[in-house]
Amino acid sequence: MHAWEAIQKSVDYVEEHIKEELAIEELAQVSYLSLYYFQKLFSRLIGKTVNEYIKARRVANAKPLLRSTDQRIADIAFEYGFNSHETFTKAFKEIYGVTPEAYRKSKLLLTDFLKPDLSIYYTLVDEGVPLMVDDMVLEVNQLTIKETEYYTGVSKQIDSSEMNGVGVNTLIDLWDEFHEKKETIPNLLKEGVAIDYFTTAETPGKVLYFVGGSSDDSQVEGFKQIKLDPGAFYVCTFEAENFTYLVEDALYKANNYFFETWLKRHGVEMENMAHFLIQKYVNVTDDPKIEIWIKPIK
Repeated sequence: MHAWEAIQKSVDYVEEHIKEELAIEELAQVSYLSLYYFQKLFSRLIGKTVNEYIKARRVANAKPLLRSTDQRIADIAFEYGFNSHETFTKAFKEIYGVTPEAYRKSKLLLTDFLKPDLSIYYTLVDEGVPLMVDDMVLEVNQLTIKETEYYTGVSKQIDSSEMNGVGVNTLIDLWDEFHEKKETIPNLLKEGVAIDYFTTAETPGKVLYFVGGSSDDSQVEGFKQIKLDPGAFYVCTFEAENFTYLVEDALYKANNYFFETWLKRHGVEMENMAHFLIQKYVNVTDDPKIEIWIKPIK
């Protein structure tokens, strides 16, 4: 058994018994590892200690109940293994930066520390071969843009940590702004796709985030326009059964697989690191699908 397979057993076990008392010794036994090596490998592969991970997943599982039910916060806390309202509130604020009370009363979107499927980091498929993992299907291919593509929309500068950070998700605000203003952008194409992309900003530690839709090349005052020039690209296409899972879980995991596993282990380098993440939302209804595009060095 590979080390990641052993740790995956414990990760799956945690999720199955998330409301129960969980001891590190018990998880080590599930993984068929000594207590010492279990804790060492867990921290290395998951990026958190065992107790930190259990706390993060308990809070993530409890979070939906704050809005979908009228349960007292103390009752939700007890249901997910916290011994008091106060300890739950402390853990919730530590992870998300807001209290459960504030979250319940707001419309904030919070990004969770997701349950990992470690196989996605250790499974390498060839180009054009679909990989099914963790309730999604992804595939990497080379595609060519033959004519310049134009996109018009809105943009803002963000901290680079916001791209993959756990906590308050402010990126959704720009999507809301785009959808609110979409009808006022005259050059958008009716059958076009929506995209978002990240580019390096002039300010250190900052990233320029853009959200827009396919358009013609005309300029529209008050909106930003970007273009994708003709050329060959590597494209990671992934799909899931519903849009919520696609953008809340699959998007993060597909990006990690594409950039941290597939491209690196195939020796593919990006041509222009200024445009380091382009995502096309090809379909958001039936068979929702997203494409991640990068331009490789020739």
